[in-house]
Amino acid sequence: MKTKNPIKKALIVSIFASLAAQANDEPETITVIGDGLFSDTTQISPTSNITAEELAFTNITTSEDAIAYEPGLVVRRRFIGDPNGVIGLRGSNEFQGSRSMVFVDGMPVHYHLQTRWNGSPRWSLVAPGEIAQAEVIYGPFSAEYSGNAMGGVVNIETKTPTESRTRIETQFFSQDYDVLATSDRFTGGRFFISNENRLGDFNYFVSYNRLDNDGQPQSQFFTTGKEGEATIAETGFIRGIDSKGNSVVYYGDSGPEETQTDLFKLKLGYELDRVQLRASIAYEQRDRGQQAPNNYLRGQDGNPIWGSFSLPGEPSVAYSTSSFGTSAFQQRSHERDSLLLGLGISSQLTESWELDAFYSRFDILDDVEIRSGANALDPNFAVANENFRGRITEIDNTGWDIFDLKIGTQELAGNPNARLSLGVHYDSYELEVNPFRFNSISGVRGRSRGASGGEASTSAVFAQMGYTLNDTWDFALGLRYEDWTSSDSFTSDVSVGKRSESGVSPKLSIARFLGDNVTLRYSAARALRFPIVEELFRNESSGARIFDGNANLKPEDGVHHNLSWERQLEDGLLKVNLFYEEVGDTIFNFSASNANGQSISTALPVDEVTTKGAEFIYNQQALFGSLFDLRFNATFVDASISENRLNPEIVGKQFPRIPKSRVNVLLTYHVSETVNVSTGARYSSNSFNELDNSDTASNVFGARDDYLFVNLKANWQVANGLSLGAGVDNLFNDEAYVAHPWPARTVFANASFEF
Repeated sequence: MKTKNPIKKALIVSIFASLAAQANDEPETITVIGDGLFSDTTQISPTSNITAEELAFTNITTSEDAIAYEPGLVVRRRFIGDPNGVIGLRGSNEFQGSRSMVFVDGMPVHYHLQTRWNGSPRWSLVAPGEIAQAEVIYGPFSAEYSGNAMGGVVNIETKTPTESRTRIETQFFSQDYDVLATSDRFTGGRFFISNENRLGDFNYFVSYNRLDNDGQPQSQFFTTGKEGEATIAETGFIRGIDSKGNSVVYYGDSGPEETQTDLFKLKLGYELDRVQLRASIAYEQRDRGQQAPNNYLRGQDGNPIWGSFSLPGEPSVAYSTSSFGTSAFQQRSHERDSLLLGLGISSQLTESWELDAFYSRFDILDDVEIRSGANALDPNFAVANENFRGRITEIDNTGWDIFDLKIGTQELAGNPNARLSLGVHYDSYELEVNPFRFNSISGVRGRSRGASGGEASTSAVFAQMGYTLNDTWDFALGLRYEDWTSSDSFTSDVSVGKRSESGVSPKLSIARFLGDNVTLRYSAARALRFPIVEELFRNESSGARIFDGNANLKPEDGVHHNLSWERQLEDGLLKVNLFYEEVGDTIFNFSASNANGQSISTALPVDEVTTKGAEFIYNQQALFGSLFDLRFNATFVDASISENRLNPEIVGKQFPRIPKSRVNVLLTYHVSETVNVSTGARYSSNSFNELDNSDTASNVFGARDDYLFVNLKANWQVANGLSLGAGVDNLFNDEAYVAHPWPARTVFANASFEF
């Protein structure tokens, strides 16, 4: 383990120092000041919760697993430790990451700087062993959140120390993989240690989480032939089709995706009479690489073929394994170091008024990705590097500052039926991308491939007021005003002018209580989602692909409706949601090929996307008085393009990456007080990648397949503090693609000890 970084050294010292400072205070009940602020948010918005106790019934290895069974939601985690775990909720797909927000103890870990797979939340900044509960809020129905909540909000709450406790967790996992010509087993493990304590008015939590895993190959290499001659491939080629049904030849894959993550966390809390102070720091070092691509091709002499090849019987047709001089078998490494800081203060101003202020800062300390010009085993490796066929991409001066101040009361002017919360918000997001051509042998950089970056900031004021008229009716009104500015921006070293936008987002919710346990509620909201830095300014060429930002993008403008019926059961919940959304100027990354065969991507608006959907939720402990607990939900969505002037032919097509149906079920049987067994299943229908819905093939690289993943988990509380567990995901080894292959059957074994 590297310890050259002083921050890492300090956190290691903190962990072992705290382990040596054990105390035996009795646990205390913690009252959190500020819980009453914007309490309407989870009432007027469809919301789902899952606790740490329920999470123990699933095979949870990374924090995004905490919401894997939640309604209408998917996290595209392609393998354990995937840094590109993008999230989609309801009518917002996974590549619309700036339409979702993810918080850990109030600190944002969503990444509203980049888009598509690069815009995934920083899930690895929280370890599974920290999580107390996870909450998903659907839609932008509360003024508390910006238009980035068009899809929804995930709030992860970590454990608050109440007594002296040390916890150690170990986990092992392994998956079989047998696709195309690669047959292998990929394994990994996780180690977690934490120490927490409460010493009078002071509490702390310190932890270390290590994840090390080899994931299955993520990319499969295929090509089409052109007139020409090349070395005959005697073996290794596989005829097939691509996602659009075109005939292609597969000849290799990217090999295992190796990932290692070290996370160091320190949380502090202190109480001063009517004031609570809190602070947290998270430092993460992440390394990943693809160093062993699989080349299936073999010539007559039995040696690998690294360049163009022909097939037996087709000597006049050549197939290329490179694109614009860059080999598909290039090797890749990526190192990223990040630091997340949070400071907060909560105060009980009067008997009824509360205040909460929070500041968060995220910095990318180091982010360097290197791709070699060719494979190190390729005879042309040196020549490719001399011609700067490799790539290096550095992300500098990148991160964000966010500040929120909220104040409110549950008894406005002494009236217990009236409530009011007010807030101000400021955020500043900055991104700088510096890509170069590169000689991976000498470490010398070539010319720039198009540096770009900039800053986008938003100032907002917001208010939410509610009034309970009587035992039957409740009303809530919200209003959010936002002022957005982009500045200090440049594309290919050319400055881009400053630009500002502003807007008002009203909210409305009306509830009728049909008895003590039944609520009927209608909520409506307008939301504005302003473009992010990458959508506006990124301009980069990698030879085969060109990404060109669009500095003139308008904010996405959505109107959202939700009608819910909810019945509280004894130890359970039954809920139905009907939702409807119209979002204008929907920002989408279009891709097209130019005359040179290069793929050009840019962000353009789809005039309007309309989403209609229904959701059914049934959660029940002690189902029908038995020893079974059930969590069940089903979501049905119709998201289609309703207006588009640029290309009217796609009107009526299904909006990409949003399946029409998702179903999740988690059934737990409590064998005894110390043993329980769970069965989980996650189903999704298929969807499309393309706006014209032309990608209709299934079970091939690039497709978006339907799937049914069945999972098992067993837990055994061996003794006080000692627990063992075992499980399997994708029990029936369903082969499916989310462009990349989903994990194959994976087995788990875990143990935890707490003292």
